[in-house]
Amino acid sequence: SDEKKDIDHETVVEEQIIGENSPPDYSEYMTGKKLPPGGIPGIDLSDPKQLAEFARMKPRKIKEDDAPRTIACPHKGCTKMFRDNSAMRKHLHTHGPRVHVCAECGKAFVESSKLKRHQLVHTGEKPFQCTFEGCGKRFSLDFNLRTHVRIHTGDRPYVCPFDGCNKKFAQSTNLKSHILTHAKAKNNQ
Repeated sequence: SDEKKDIDHETVVEEQIIGENSPPDYSEYMTGKKLPPGGIPGIDLSDPKQLAEFARMKPRKIKEDDAPRTIACPHKGCTKMFRDNSAMRKHLHTHGPRVHVCAECGKAFVESSKLKRHQLVHTGEKPFQCTFEGCGKRFSLDFNLRTHVRIHTGDRPYVCPFDGCNKKFAQSTNLKSHILTHAKAKNNQ
């Protein structure tokens, strides 16, 4: 099927935690920077478990105008920081009760708009169409259309960080699967 399985894309553009308690950010290695000769400090990629954990990490979207994050989430136990009050208030919804429940599968959402978007998966409605000549494929989610368009543009922004491996991928999930092949190769040596 043209449509990949529905993933909860609420968190696709999520704010990252900044501070001493933050997990290390290895995004740069998931989007094109090669590993340094001594490896990444704090992670042993020759250990298959650590390599698999590295592969599961989500790359952080880096913006040119990355303003400092000085606004803290007031929710107890949350250490996320934001650039402005607007971003913090938007994030606060994630702590709210998930009262919008899909009648088809039971998946629950904080916001009604997220439930409506999710329900497209069940209705089969595909409002997002590829406009490249001769294609016309349709998708339920705009995120999936944006990823699909890379087939036409040839854009492969996700580069394997391992030295000597120059494979590039259009989707971060494909890069992560590929990184695991390095773990399997090390296991078989």
